[in-house]
Amino acid sequence: MPLKSNPLLLVLLVAISNLGCFAQKKTDSVIVKSKAWHKDDKKLVYYSDWKEYSATTVSTLAGFKPGEKQETDKYGGLFSLKRNATGFFKTEQINNRWWVMDPFGHPTIISAVNSIRLGKSAKNDEAFINKFGSVQSWVASTIDSLRSFGFNTAGSWSDTSAIIGYNKTSPLPFAYTTQLNLLSGYASVAKKENKERKQQSVLSFILDDAFAAYCDLQGQKLESTSNDPNLLGHFSDNELPFTHTEFDEMLNVEDKSNKCYVAVIDWMKEKGIDEKTITRESKEEFLGWLAGKYYETVSKAIKKHDPNHLFIGSRLHSSAKNNKNIFKAAEPFVDIFSINYYGEWEPQSDHIANWASWTSKPFFITEFYTKAEETGMNNLSGAGWIVKTQAERGIH
Repeated sequence: MPLKSNPLLLVLLVAISNLGCFAQKKTDSVIVKSKAWHKDDKKLVYYSDWKEYSATTVSTLAGFKPGEKQETDKYGGLFSLKRNATGFFKTEQINNRWWVMDPFGHPTIISAVNSIRLGKSAKNDEAFINKFGSVQSWVASTIDSLRSFGFNTAGSWSDTSAIIGYNKTSPLPFAYTTQLNLLSGYASVAKKENKERKQQSVLSFILDDAFAAYCDLQGQKLESTSNDPNLLGHFSDNELPFTHTEFDEMLNVEDKSNKCYVAVIDWMKEKGIDEKTITRESKEEFLGWLAGKYYETVSKAIKKHDPNHLFIGSRLHSSAKNNKNIFKAAEPFVDIFSINYYGEWEPQSDHIANWASWTSKPFFITEFYTKAEETGMNNLSGAGWIVKTQAERGIH
């Protein structure tokens, strides 16, 4: 994967060695055969035929020579560069490039894996008992394995309780993140209380008076870890549908007193447009305004109860990651934008350039993955591409 030089991109880099035995090797890249993931007009998943894609790896970089091993602290931060130590993870721009600074004030590269947690199937339970016997044994073995591969952080949906327990006794802590599910959690509660809202878009709940109160209540739970130096930061939600197709859903409500519905109508009147004349561009402009209200609400609750840790966004995806209005509206409230990136073999230079021009804040790519055909699974769930082998997953 080419690594584009950009001052705003916080790079996730995984080095894979001995690639030549797994895939065709060229002088400057590795060729991997893959099936690309797609959705049709009915949102049904399908895959392309096998196609060849090139991937630039460390071993194929022209003129690359490994430097001397750098001395690092227990978080992987470089001793060679020191800034103000805050006792928590922060961001800082150094020589026009953004870094995550670890609690000691050293720059580090966050290399994370999502969903570090136990499975729930009967086979999972059996394997857990036979191999580990206890949560403590499982989490210690898992973290040791991940660390040996170069990972240093637990991403979204990980077992934070188990990791916190591990960190209390380990000389080498493993950083972690939280997934708060603030809007999705509130909408779930509100729909149970009012079944007439069951089919409404989750975005239609953002302007509810009770949403802010719900966020504040959930925010109180953050106080227990607000002084934990091993906590990287908080995700407020995952993949909220800030997409132009959701605009029509917000108009499709029976209760015309719904604040979001009223806001849509008032906004169209102010712009001199209606449902028939509104363009996609106008819909995205409104979604940017609504996203600003969302980020303001959740950020206020997060920072009130935990002023020490980073707010790392809501994991933008699909067309939302291409809406400049969302980035501009969210900029005052997030510390790092989080972006889930699918549909491309590698990050596209125009996407990265757009994100850099739309905000002065840094960004993470927080989700991407590939599935291997050799597992024998049908590989139809999820949005990952398909390659032939586990080794080629590593290349991607």
